[in-house]
Amino acid sequence: MSDGPTGFPFPFRIDPVTGGVPLVRGRDKIRQNVVHLLLVEPGERVMKRDYGGGLRSLVGDPNNEALRAIVQRQLDHAIRRYEPQVELHQVTVRQETVEGLLWAELSYTARPDLLPTSVRVPVAGSTA
Repeated sequence: MSDGPTGFPFPFRIDPVTGGVPLVRGRDKIRQNVVHLLLVEPGERVMKRDYGGGLRSLVGDPNNEALRAIVQRQLDHAIRRYEPQVELHQVTVRQETVEGLLWAELSYTARPDLLPTSVRVPVAGSTA
């Protein structure tokens, strides 16, 4: 039985004790893959030009209901297309009342353990 995916950590780092690159496995690796996917801009990957959630391109956009709907659609599409180990349940985009920042929260289950998981990432947008 497999413990799920194994790979380099995101963000990439060197282990200060061993001097090598640590490996991340299973649920932690899938979570890191999801965060990475959401932060990559479409066009950054040479062989997968449409790979990415495109959150950084929204910097400066008005923080309104239309932006939240766009973010929700983009993230849903990216996860369903590029992360086959994840069964996405919900994408919620909320505005922090104190700072006016948008946050996207994804609820999902991932193979192999199928335990409910969620990840929260900031979405850049202006408060205008």
